[in-house]
Amino acid sequence: MSFLAPLFMLGILAVGMPILFHLIRRTTRERQVFSSLMFLQPTPPRITRQNRLENLLLLLLRCLVIGLLTFAFARPFLQRPTPADPADASARQTAVLVDISASMQREDLWAQALTKAEASADQAKAGEVLGLFTFDQRLHPILSLEESKKLPPTERLTRFRQALASLKPGWGSAALGSALIAVSEGFETGGQDARDATGQPLHRLVLISDLAEGSHLNGLQGHEWPKGLEIDIRPVLAKKPTNAGIQLLPQNAEEEAATGEVALRCRVSNTADAQREQFQIEVEGSTTNVPSVLDIYVPPGQSRTVTVPATGTQVTRLRLQGDDADFDNILRWLPPPREKLKLLYLGTDAAADPNQSLYYLQRVFTDTRLREFQWITQKPGEPLSLAPTEEVSLVVATAGVDEAQAKSLRPLIEAGRTLLYTLPKPEAARGLAALLNTGDLPIQEAPRRNFHLLSQVDFQHPLFASFADSRFNDFTKIHFWKHRMWRINDLPANAKVIASFDDESPAIVEIPLGKGSILVMTSGWTPADSQLALSTKFVPFLYSVMDRSRPPRPSMAQAVVGDSILLPLPPEQSGATVIKPDGTEIKITGPQLSETTLPGVYSVKDTPIRIAVNVPPEESRTSPLGLDPFEKLLLPLSKKSGAVIAPQQQEQRRILAASELENRQKLWRWLMAAGLCFVIAETWLAGRLARPRAA
Repeated sequence: MSFLAPLFMLGILAVGMPILFHLIRRTTRERQVFSSLMFLQPTPPRITRQNRLENLLLLLLRCLVIGLLTFAFARPFLQRPTPADPADASARQTAVLVDISASMQREDLWAQALTKAEASADQAKAGEVLGLFTFDQRLHPILSLEESKKLPPTERLTRFRQALASLKPGWGSAALGSALIAVSEGFETGGQDARDATGQPLHRLVLISDLAEGSHLNGLQGHEWPKGLEIDIRPVLAKKPTNAGIQLLPQNAEEEAATGEVALRCRVSNTADAQREQFQIEVEGSTTNVPSVLDIYVPPGQSRTVTVPATGTQVTRLRLQGDDADFDNILRWLPPPREKLKLLYLGTDAAADPNQSLYYLQRVFTDTRLREFQWITQKPGEPLSLAPTEEVSLVVATAGVDEAQAKSLRPLIEAGRTLLYTLPKPEAARGLAALLNTGDLPIQEAPRRNFHLLSQVDFQHPLFASFADSRFNDFTKIHFWKHRMWRINDLPANAKVIASFDDESPAIVEIPLGKGSILVMTSGWTPADSQLALSTKFVPFLYSVMDRSRPPRPSMAQAVVGDSILLPLPPEQSGATVIKPDGTEIKITGPQLSETTLPGVYSVKDTPIRIAVNVPPEESRTSPLGLDPFEKLLLPLSKKSGAVIAPQQQEQRRILAASELENRQKLWRWLMAAGLCFVIAETWLAGRLARPRAA
């Protein structure tokens, strides 16, 4: 027997009160009429050595009343396990979810995971449905619940163990949140609170993971879990907590040396519970004059950035030494290929004249280590032989175009290119009208005054998104000496004004044309028109126009395990053979490479294309997750998750279960009824004994 409020059992001490009262001897209150006491000698009463209990039946009734009331207030209930219904065994479902991310390769974590998975299967009842799932950045059903249902009940455990023996950890990241949700949705509850005869949930999800801090818990916030589901978390723990990881940082063109060397920037991070601070970075494959081993100091819970010069076309490997876990200690880097871009210029400007537009264009788009620009210049009247698929990244026109050129440019723009069209004179509007297939456009020279300013700029537009910050959105220092007037009411219906002058006339107008667009500037960047070419806004603006115009070209030379890589294959090549780091070959039907399951260098056969794939950086954050994330996300955790659930939460759940069981039994009612009966009997007996005896 158990009690819901055991402290009330201290009231049993009150049983001593009736015993004490019975031991107290009282002087009688009866008086006997006597004639005279003057002739009698007074004698004191004789005192006995101990008091004797009298009326034992009455004493017993009073003690029973107090004892029954004490038991009733303590709320007793019987812990009698109800025998399970054999029919519930086939309805019970257990899904074991095992973490196979890269962090599970530390020490003996995988051996611990296999042991815990086998133990969870052994705890399953006969005939119970067993499912096995693994997860990294994706969920992998090894033995789904539907497949387990189709198996005979006697073969489910054997099939589970066979599937478990074939598993091994991978190199991807841990998408813990999406995996939990996907597995929980596979339980068939029908919207009912599925429980067996003992009140235990019929559906159980066993999670076996190292619960690393880098695990993604996306989607768990506010998720509605199926009724009758409990999640049993069984973490595996590493003996050595120190883990430092190395990851690649984005390249900065300003840090490139004048000799063409690349500033390879990487970050070394250390876990908060680490016991080591001194590490070394071994550089392999670099052709520059750098030390082969670099010392680095990283305190626990912090990170440090290291810059290593690298050059050439070979693979540079950075190996981190001095770490307890070496699964994330190698960083591979490949120099990205140099991209060749074609720019088409239509105009009569001379490239060496600083008073003309082409002079500034060629100085903006200069060759770098990553980009090589090729200018194609043509004058008005010259025929254009451009196909819509021509790899032209940007088209700039500063002197107008004739009808023949407009006819050749229109399919190119409709295919997705951008034409930057300036109006140096009102007469240049004829070429714009030819491109738009409209009549004459009412564009004229704006009235002259000292200067004009840009008063309204749409910073939500992609061309000006880089200037949205308050530190860069000041255009008041750019003076425009003259511009062409194009009233808003005269614009095409689908035109959009991106920037305007202080006289409310448009400065930059975007006109969609097919998949591409035409950007019309009513003022140029020559010194005769404005100070735009001399401002800090000129170069970012032109690069924004070019990046928006050119077709997307995959140039990913660095990736992490699990990434889907778009290979820079020519359009006429429908497939290719990719050689993985372990030497195996896989064939892809398109330019998409999805099977990046191993860290290393992937190469496309018979092509110079190579991609370096590294371990996801979040896997280096191996510090175990605390209790707070699981409590805040309100997961239906089971009582067996002792390593994760706090003792306070376990006690609260125990009290709720005991209260529910006591509420069903309600033994206190019978105790109160029995106590009332004994009170009535005690009252009757006490009254009977209090009557004076007959003479």
